[in-house]
Amino acid sequence: MLPLAAAPVHAAPVTEARLAEVQASLDKGDAAHAAQAADAALVEGDITALQRARLLLGRGIARQLLGDGMAALADVTGAINTGALPVEERAQALLQRGFLLDSMERLEEAAKDYGAVIALKSSAVSTALNNRANIRRRQNRLDEARRDYLAALAAGSSRPQYPYYGLGQIAEAQKDTEAARGFYARAVAADPGYALAAQRLAALGGAPGAVRDEGVIVLKPPERIVLKPPPGVVAAAAPTRPEAGFVPVPPASEPIISEPIILRPPPRRPAPFKPVPAAPRRASPALRSALDAPVAAASGPQVQLGAWRSRGEADAGWARFRRQAQGLLDGLSPQVVEADLPGKGRYFRLRVHPPAGRGAAAFCAALSDQGLACFPVRD
Repeated sequence: MLPLAAAPVHAAPVTEARLAEVQASLDKGDAAHAAQAADAALVEGDITALQRARLLLGRGIARQLLGDGMAALADVTGAINTGALPVEERAQALLQRGFLLDSMERLEEAAKDYGAVIALKSSAVSTALNNRANIRRRQNRLDEARRDYLAALAAGSSRPQYPYYGLGQIAEAQKDTEAARGFYARAVAADPGYALAAQRLAALGGAPGAVRDEGVIVLKPPERIVLKPPPGVVAAAAPTRPEAGFVPVPPASEPIISEPIILRPPPRRPAPFKPVPAAPRRASPALRSALDAPVAAASGPQVQLGAWRSRGEADAGWARFRRQAQGLLDGLSPQVVEADLPGKGRYFRLRVHPPAGRGAAAFCAALSDQGLACFPVRD
């Protein structure tokens, strides 16, 4: 890694303003503006290696939101290859690239990046362990997957429902129904809204030792399990204080994919668990959550009109676009697709299928003529 002292003492004020603009646009979910701001800053003359790395990483996140996975991968790789990112930011860049590679089914490359995050001993270690375990489970390397899930729990994961769910999947694959029920029950106890775990728990007959009354299952507190990390895996070290300027992923107790880092939602109050009828699991789209969170699926060509931080903002965006589109969007049904980005949190992408007989590029061109942003989806 290049020493940060090699950078000029006085950073270009225009570049710093652009960095702040990129960050603010990503916080709002305005990926198109974030990419444009990064483009403008990257052609400035007096730019340090650290500034370049942060701009590339920010643009890569923006491009991923816009559905251009290959361009996003090139940007994130460029940011990593500068060697200028501090440890926490380098870990988040590696996590981001691992997520992109995972979505492209380049599993061994993704696992390698997750392993690099673990080796850095950053605050993202439990997320990387969980994501690598997901890969090993899909490859049917169940012993390795189980070891990583347990290590993620031992490292202090603040979202234990995901490794518990993974352990439940392994137990089911090994025909150990009682163990699977126990793990799913712990996942639901950690997050009563986690539908995948709730569905599997209901399909297997509910939690072990649960009290059933009028169709409602009240979970007893799960037995305490003591976890020890496997040899060579340590708990995440406390994050260091970030430098001033653009920090794509501010330090947190544990950056995780499905929880916004900058805009944290209020803590969720526990609620009684109600069984959910088992339903077939939908096929995952190309860009799936690295924590196996459900993501809406789409079929056929689509265009993306924007990405926001909440579903309400996406719905409001659709209403605004319909008013401005001069009838181009009439009769079309919007789709709001949730996307969880490593270290950035959850975004809500607004997408729509073009009218029959009209290509995505031509449809976007017509919307652009009305002053609306539009991008063909290339997930």
